Amino acid sequence: MQDLVARFPDLISEAVGELLLVKREQPVADSHDGSGRWSIDHLFVTREAVPVLVELKRAVDTRLRREVVGQMLDYAANASAYWQSSALAESFAATTRAANKDPDAVLAEFVGTGDVSGFWEQLGSNLRAGRMKLLFVADVIPRELARIVEFMNDQMEADVRAIELRWFSGDEGHMTLSPRVIGETERSAAAKTSRRGTLPPASIDDWVASKIAPFGAEQVTASTIFRGLIEQAGGSLGIPATQGSIYGCFKSADGRKFYPFHFWPAKVPTISLSLTYLANHPAFADERVRQTLYNEAVAAIGPLSSKNIKGFPAFEATRLLDPNLAKRFAGLVNKMLEIAHAAVS
Repeated sequence: MQDLVARFPDLISEAVGELLLVKREQPVADSHDGSGRWSIDHLFVTREAVPVLVELKRAVDTRLRREVVGQMLDYAANASAYWQSSALAESFAATTRAANKDPDAVLAEFVGTGDVSGFWEQLGSNLRAGRMKLLFVADVIPRELARIVEFMNDQMEADVRAIELRWFSGDEGHMTLSPRVIGETERSAAAKTSRRGTLPPASIDDWVASKIAPFGAEQVTASTIFRGLIEQAGGSLGIPATQGSIYGCFKSADGRKFYPFHFWPAKVPTISLSLTYLANHPAFADERVRQTLYNEAVAAIGPLSSKNIKGFPAFEATRLLDPNLAKRFAGLVNKMLEIAHAAVS
């Protein structure tokens, strides 16, 4: 059952939405310098960078009642306190490479139009705030556990579910699994939606003061240069609902909007060539076109953080403090616009 859930997370996604596997047997420490006192059977993430802790048990396991609840609360409490987003990113990369896949490409495909560059930082924020999902999975969920799960889900910030995976065998030896979700009540769903709400609108200046200024005056200057270059090229600036970045927005000749550049906050703020978003525009749908634009970016700016032409290859924002490099970045913006306009002319 553990192997099937890892390979086919759709079996349990009805309760929490689409899932991406970070690691099986993810260690959970009980101190900052601990190596891992426990391990959770599966750690997944949602597209919104919410961690999903999954513990599986067989119905014949006598621990499937009170003990498994205490076990899960140990995991959740210590994960919230001691998991580091960078370490989880490394776990995901190792899991993905073991499957002979590119971690950047897999994450970009999973997140889609979300904030890929800020994904792991957002995961860390969700952990610290206690925003997580806890799933008990078994072939049979006892009534006692079902009642505890419903009570926990009503009372906790975390979403708590139990998923019963019933197994059925056909005449020709085929096996079918039928999931049944237990835990969410209308009262808990309404209460959590009300508590979380949405982020209040923020101006660009307020965002910079909040997200970039703590990293120093040079980073603020770099953000000002970035904003100026986007606007000089005819673009506009905005902040997504998640407030994870500043984006540069342009329109092609057919009036279609696209978002080729983002300014991201981090310990070292970065600017990305947002090829994930460009891939959705007809002018850049061909991988060869995006590869050409990527090569132009490397020639103008220098090495980028990734070679993934479906991702967010980025460079340190303070490179724009070099006037010559800022001029070359402006040329890259113009080259991108030429490609967009030529495709619809």
